[in-house]
Amino acid sequence: DPQLSMGLHFDAHGDGDYLSTDPALVDEVERKLIVIHLAVRRGTIKGPALASACAAANLRLGDMSIYHRHDGETGQVLFSMASMVEPGTFPADDMAAFETPGLSLFTQLPGARDGLEIYGQMLDVAAKLAGLLHAEIQDDRHNKLTRQMQDHMRESIIEHRRKIRVARSRH
Repeated sequence: DPQLSMGLHFDAHGDGDYLSTDPALVDEVERKLIVIHLAVRRGTIKGPALASACAAANLRLGDMSIYHRHDGETGQVLFSMASMVEPGTFPADDMAAFETPGLSLFTQLPGARDGLEIYGQMLDVAAKLAGLLHAEIQDDRHNKLTRQMQDHMRESIIEHRRKIRVARSRH
């Protein structure tokens, strides 16, 4: 099975930063990685179909040669999407020849917006892409993403949010 094995790093800086810039959170709240995979049922996802689906889902090819969903107000990256296999990037100049067995949507919290809002957008985009690309939505372990797993992730995001509020209250 293909594995998410890209050499991408989450320590972005500047306007595209995934992370909250609140100094109270830098050392006190552990970062939380959120991942949703999309795997095709048969064959591969072809570059032209992928580019079209990403445009329909409001994902733009950008930094690190991967797709990003940006916050409409601040322009910050809410979450990103990479190919499921090495090197994880998309060849902007040769999407016609590109293909991949799957995709990985990911973000790190605390983020540019509330974690539940970002996760909700990730699920919406995953559902749209899954329909357009005939793919299955999977959890971070490549199991079919069930409603129970979605609820579990929401609960863990709520707990992470609580830790953020506690950290902010100390400052």
